[in-house]
Amino acid sequence: MKSNQTNFLRITNQFSVDEFEKVKGFILEKGNRKTYRNYDNHNPYYNFGKFEAYLGADIGQQNLYNKTDLSDFNELTLKDENHYYKIIIVRKGDIQASKKWILKGMQENEVYYTDAYQESIKEIPNLLLEYFNLLRKM
Repeated sequence: MKSNQTNFLRITNQFSVDEFEKVKGFILEKGNRKTYRNYDNHNPYYNFGKFEAYLGADIGQQNLYNKTDLSDFNELTLKDENHYYKIIIVRKGDIQASKKWILKGMQENEVYYTDAYQESIKEIPNLLLEYFNLLRKM
């Protein structure tokens, strides 16, 4: 029997579209800017203590400096000393617009946990669920 393993997992029930948007708004309002990867620069950023959160533009390197007037942010990366957790929101119209980070099989109005290393994901890590709880308390 063939396995249907993918490198993303729908997590909307654990971290909703509204929660994603609230965290994005909080980071843009209260956060700073910091580059955390070679792909782009000057990412919206906030240090939550146990982890740092970074936003990535929905048009990728077309918005190399993550300017808010050029595009929105559909990527939220939570980074601690040992892990990178990449969260993607797929908004209405994103699939047709071919927004960055959206993978085949993702659906609109959903939130996904994806693996940056393109490995199969079977479940949400407990530490990520703990981080979601901390984000809800902000």
